[in-house]
Formats: sequence, C-alpha cells, structure tokens
Amino acid sequence: MTLTVGLIVARFVHFLTLSVLLGAALFPFYGLAKSGDDAYRRLSWLRPLLIGMAVLTLASGLLWFALMSDGAFVWIWVVRLVLAAAVTLLTLGKRAAGWRLKAIILTAVALLATIALTGNSGSNNGPLWLQHRLSDAVHLVASGVWIGALVVFSRLVTMSVRADRQEDLKMVHDALARFAGVGTLAVATLTLSGMTNPGLFLSNLGSAYGQLLLAKLGVFGAMLALAGANRFLLTPRLSAMLDERVHLRTAVNALRVSVLVETALGFIVLAMVAWLGVLPAPTFEPQTIDRR
Repeated sequence: MTLTVGLIVARFVHFLTLSVLLGAALFPFYGLAKSGDDAYRRLSWLRPLLIGMAVLTLASGLLWFALMSDGAFVWIWVVRLVLAAAVTLLTLGKRAAGWRLKAIILTAVALLATIALTGNSGSNNGPLWLQHRLSDAVHLVASGVWIGALVVFSRLVTMSVRADRQEDLKMVHDALARFAGVGTLAVATLTLSGMTNPGLFLSNLGSAYGQLLLAKLGVFGAMLALAGANRFLLTPRLSAMLDERVHLRTAVNALRVSVLVETALGFIVLAMVAWLGVLPAPTFEPQTIDRR
C-alpha cells in the first residue's frame, strides 16, 4: 500500500512539474510583446520557477524509477533521467537566450512524450500498441501545454491583483489573448487523442479503472467549460474594462477565480492520471497489470 501511494505521488509530481516546466518556458514566446527581450529580466520569477520545476522533475523521476516493480522499462528510464538532468542544467543559465528556452521546451516535450513508452501504453503488446503509444504521447504533451499555461496565468493574475497596476493587468490580458489560439489547439488535440486512445474504448466502465476514467472525463468537461468562459466572456470583459477603466477590479477578480479553479481542476486530472497508472489496465493482448 505504501509503495503504491509513493508511486502515485511520484507520478503526479512528475506530470505536474513537467507541465509547469513546459508552460513556463513557452510563456515568453506569446506572453511578451517583444520576444527578443531577455525574459529573465522582464519576468524575475521565471528563472527560479524553471529551475525548481526541473529539479523536481529529476527528483520525482528518480523516485518513480526506484519504485518500479520490474525492469521492463529500465533503458527508457535511463534515457529519460539523462534528459531530466540535461534540462536541469539548461535552466541554470543566467540569461533567457532564445535557444535556451527552445531547448528547454523540446526537452520537456520529449520527457512528456516518452512517458507513453512506459506504464499501461508501454505494456500494450496487442494489435493497437502503436496507436496507444502515439495517442498517449500526444495527449501528454497537449495536457502539459494547457496545464502548464494555467499555472503561469494563475501566478500572473494573482500578482496583478495584488499589485493593482494597469500595466500588469494589460500584460495578463494580452498574454491570455495571444494564448487563445494555442489553447484551442491544445484542447482540440487533447479531445482527439483521448477519443482515439484504446484505453478509452477498451475500458470496462464497471471496473475501478473505467470509473476513474469517467470521473477524469467529467473533470475535463468542467475545465472545458471554464476555458470557454475565460476566452469568450471574461477576457473580453477585462479588455472592455481596461479601455473604460470602470469596474476593473470586479472583472479581474472574476477572471482570477475562474483561472484558479480551472488550474485546481487540472491538478485533479493529473492526480487521476497518476492513479490510473497503478490500476489494472484495460484488456490488451496479453492482459497486463501496470505497477510502474
């Protein structure tokens, strides 16, 4: 029991820190008006956040590797841990050069995608093995982009409310507006990759795996509703309030609450994914029970 709980915690922390690492490294490319500027100078919190997430990614990866019940994926994990160490070194640079942030993004994407080579999808040796791995890899990267961005926006909105400065609110609004296209693509990718995942249509809904999967889909639906409200209602409302400079605090507080709730739901989804990985998988050929 203790081993299983430890594995769930390690998986959750690994998913979360990789998502935040990806989302934070992506932010300067759409969140700053002049992407050529040094992002570390413009955003004093960015470098400590990247370093912290990279270190936790490496630490949680080591714990996950240590708690694996067999050696089926040892070499995959050796490669993943090398990548985690490399991205940690990349975050230590004192300037946010464009190549450095791009290297962090690519490494985070590789680390998220290669999770699909382990666990339930990695154990699937049936006829749908390739579809399972590809859909899982795409799903993991898309969720990392979305949830990572939510964590960054939660911080930005909270900081702007506390500072109560017009320029901070303008940056939050502009970043949300620029993220709209990326967010829509991430949500569409999540939906399509989830629908084509064999783990969905092969699941027995009466099993613990199937019931937890249904609960995950329900939380995902709530996130979609909040994302739609943010894009089509709250962000345009903030734009109007910025122009008119009336009822501004009400608009910002409504957006802050919505973003924070959506972020919390994202954390719940990641916790469910971490739990799903230690439950008996849907029946493949041959049937497997994932304890990795």
